[in-house]
Amino acid sequence: MTLEGKVALVTGGGRGIGKAYCMALLNEGTKVCICDLNEDTSTELIKNLPTNLQANIFFKKTDVTDNNDFKDAFDKTIDRFGRIDIVVNNAGVAGENTWRKTIDVNFIGVLHGIKLGLQYLSLENGGLGGFIINTASVAGLSGCPVGPVYSATKYAVVGLTKSYGSDYHFNKTGVKVNAICPGAVDTALLRNFASSCVDEEEGIAVVKRQSYTELENIGQALIKVLKDNKNGSLLRIESAGMGYV
Repeated sequence: MTLEGKVALVTGGGRGIGKAYCMALLNEGTKVCICDLNEDTSTELIKNLPTNLQANIFFKKTDVTDNNDFKDAFDKTIDRFGRIDIVVNNAGVAGENTWRKTIDVNFIGVLHGIKLGLQYLSLENGGLGGFIINTASVAGLSGCPVGPVYSATKYAVVGLTKSYGSDYHFNKTGVKVNAICPGAVDTALLRNFASSCVDEEEGIAVVKRQSYTELENIGQALIKVLKDNKNGSLLRIESAGMGYV
C-alpha cells in the first residue's frame, strides 16, 4: 500500500506514541488530523514542522469518549482533506484508582473510533475502504499485575481488533483492522505509570526493569502494519525488535 496522498486521523497524536505515528505518516506523504485534548503539545508539534509539511496536518481538539465530538473530528478531516483512509486509535491513559476513566478512554474511546471508522470508510456507505489501527500493548497479551484495569482494557483492544479484523467484516466494509502492541516506551504515560498502579512501590520496580523502545521505531511499526496490508494482525514491538503474534 502506498501512503502518499492518503489521509489519516490519529487520536492522542500530540505527543508520545501518537506523535511518532504522525511524524512517520507525514514522512510517507500522508495527510494527518491530530485528534487530542492537549492543544499545547499538538500545536507545538505542527509549529515545529518544516513549512512544506505544515499544510498536510491540522489539529482538532477531540474527546474520544464523546462520540459526537469524535464524529466531528471525522467531519472536519473530510472538510479539510476530502477523504479519510486510515484511523489510528491511539489515545490512552493509565489509572487503577480512576479505573472508570481508564475504561472510557482505552476501551470505549477505541470502540467509538472503530465504529466511526467503519461508518466513514466502509464501502457499504460509499467510503473508500482503508485501515483502522489500534494501539494495544504487551500488557494486553500477557497481563500486568500492578495495572489490572489498564491491562484489561488492552486485552479488550486486542479482542476488538481480532473480531473486527475478520474476513466477515472486511468483505462487507473493505476496512482492515490491526493493532500495534508496544512494550515499554519513554512516554508521559510510562513515566507516570507507577503512581497509577495498585501498588506504587512495585510499579516503580516494574518500570525500572523495562528496556525501552525508541519512539521512532514505534512510528515505523505503524508504517510496517499498513504496508504489509494485513487484517486482524497484532504487531508486538519491544526493544528486542518487532514481530507479528
